[in-house]
Amino acid sequence: MSPAGEDRLLTQALADSAWYARTCVRARRFHWATELGALVTGAATVVAAGIGAPAAVTATVAGATVFIGGFRQVFNYTERYVLAAEAWTRLRLAIQRYQLVPEENRDDEVRQRLLDEVEATARDELQAWAAYRRGLGAATGPGSRQA
Repeated sequence: MSPAGEDRLLTQALADSAWYARTCVRARRFHWATELGALVTGAATVVAAGIGAPAAVTATVAGATVFIGGFRQVFNYTERYVLAAEAWTRLRLAIQRYQLVPEENRDDEVRQRLLDEVEATARDELQAWAAYRRGLGAATGPGSRQA
């Protein structure tokens, strides 16, 4: 440990965990906002058409529905929420295991386990995100078949 008694590894792990927690909360909020927006505008389109609202109103609400659907596909906050929640959970558990070891007993092996988990979490989260994005490209890229 550093002379000032600061555990830089624990500080970094806590900072990473806090970032994943903020990302998770933000993605969850956007996920729910887009899902509810799609439901509300979709239902409003049907109601507007059913009550004989002016065509401009019905078209505007329908356009909002289509926009929200595209927004959901482009930004996919659901996937971001899941990835951040998984990463946050992994780090939280690793930090808890580390903190259960008394400070005077935190030898190189204990510190290395936490460091390995911090690095593995970041790597796995990035690889999952990249694989998801590549999958989207393969599904919509040149030569792909659309039903």
